[in-house]
Amino acid sequence: MNDLGLKNKDLVGKMGSKGYVSSLLNKKNPLNLQFAKMFHRELNIPAEVLLS
Repeated sequence: MNDLGLKNKDLVGKMGSKGYVSSLLNKKNPLNLQFAKMFHRELNIPAEVLLS
């Protein structure tokens, strides 16, 4: 996200509330398949990294 100049608030429109985005990024909530696909597509994060 730093490389792309994105902040947590930039993901709110795609993922839900600010609190939910924060909890996902802080690993307090598990990453579901829908958001793993979004991270892969939007942030170019390899799927293998997200699903491990």
